[in-house]
Amino acid sequence: MKYLFLSLLTIIAAVPRFASAHVRYLATDGEQAMFSGRDFAAFFSPLAEPKYLAMVIATLVIVVFLYWFLNKNQLFHRWADHMAYVGESYRPFIPWITRLSLGIILIGGATDGFLISPVLDTPYAWMYLVQLVIGFFLMAGFLVEFSAVVAFCLFLFALAQDPYLIGSFDILALIISLFILDSRRPGVDDIIGVPDILHIRRWRRYLPAVLRIGIGVGMAYLAIVEKILTPHLAALVAENTALVDVIPVSAMMWTFAAGIIELAVGVMLIVGWKTRIASVAALIILSMSFFYFGEDVTSHVTLFGTLSAVFILGVGPWGIDKPHPMHKWN
Repeated sequence: MKYLFLSLLTIIAAVPRFASAHVRYLATDGEQAMFSGRDFAAFFSPLAEPKYLAMVIATLVIVVFLYWFLNKNQLFHRWADHMAYVGESYRPFIPWITRLSLGIILIGGATDGFLISPVLDTPYAWMYLVQLVIGFFLMAGFLVEFSAVVAFCLFLFALAQDPYLIGSFDILALIISLFILDSRRPGVDDIIGVPDILHIRRWRRYLPAVLRIGIGVGMAYLAIVEKILTPHLAALVAENTALVDVIPVSAMMWTFAAGIIELAVGVMLIVGWKTRIASVAALIILSMSFFYFGEDVTSHVTLFGTLSAVFILGVGPWGIDKPHPMHKWN
């Protein structure tokens, strides 16, 4: 019972650490240079300690039991069906959610001095102005399709500068959504009658897959690159942020729990299994991180936007879950 209780505490305690996702946001350049060496074995080293191995096994037993119990619970199924029904009814808000999310991070990047991601400075000062203008255009719904093209080019430029932007594929997924959906409404374009030129209607049914795979790939990438392959930097962040004082487990155990949870949720989104449950869990976890770390919401707003859209749209094509029958794209 002691290990069962400790394992539950570990899951709860790992929540805020996992949600921060981007370790490089919380580490200095010097710390990154010193602790970013690859050490795959160190990530799994907590399993060599009997108490941590018992906690992991107990956690797996609890997760399997909860899955079995909820799968048999009709009340839970009714609640899940209600959640899916309500989510489907929110589809008209998707264009606004995507535009606002992208607009906020572009404006925030311009004012805070980063290009797309806080880890990347731009070598060209004029790009800040472009980010600022395009961000305001997207929020106002003005020249949306032109703004989407510019945002897409900015992201590709940023990705070419630093492959770490793979961890921000949620941003790329949101940009692609602007080409798939008619994103003019509500907005200035719709009011003044700017024509819809680039809207690719035949791709609309693939939008749920684009969004969930985009954010799932980003989460899985960060879990592998920042935790599993380079665990010492993540462990250092756990120590620097006093996570080891919250629950008395080692910093590497924190890293192991965070990496496994982040990878599991990312894979669930990629394969489309329990999609809405995974998006809700990720939203709750992400929200908790801000209370603990006090992070800047600007750099994470696209995560909120993408996960909200995934919750609304559900699995879509190429997923294990069955699509909800209520709505289909026209």
